[in-house]
Amino acid sequence: MKAIKSIIRLLAAIALPAISLTGCDGGYDCSIENIAYNRIAFYHTNSYGIEQKYELPHTLTVSLMINGKDSIVVNHIQNADALQLPMSYTHDRDTVILDYDGTTTDTLYIDHENIQYYQSMECGTVMYHKIKEIEHTDKLIDSVAVVHNYVNFDTNENVKIYFIE
Repeated sequence: MKAIKSIIRLLAAIALPAISLTGCDGGYDCSIENIAYNRIAFYHTNSYGIEQKYELPHTLTVSLMINGKDSIVVNHIQNADALQLPMSYTHDRDTVILDYDGTTTDTLYIDHENIQYYQSMECGTVMYHKIKEIEHTDKLIDSVAVVHNYVNFDTNENVKIYFIE
């Protein structure tokens, strides 16, 4: 009888910490799931006036201009038809530089409002964004449309870039 009680105590001493440690991790990783990405898709209008997804025939490098310095966020991708870009938490305007084949560039100037959102006790607050306006250069870009101005964790396209063919 004493031996059984000792075994039960030993098992409880091992099992309780293991259960409590695994119980704390709900599988939710705040560091991965706390950035709202601006989802930008590429389009063109065919000769019949019909909008179609567009795959860039160029090698694309994308940089963000932050505090006067550019930082490459996408480097030399081919056949790109969309981008997911982070937005600035500290500024109201993002400058996105699209470099095509290292020979031509277009620039997007994205004016937005930063909106704090309480996510959870574990993760605290996160930042959502509301796109107000986008200006752009027109080397290869024909036009830009904001189709969903709230940038949050959903998978909606936020911006459509129409390219000249």
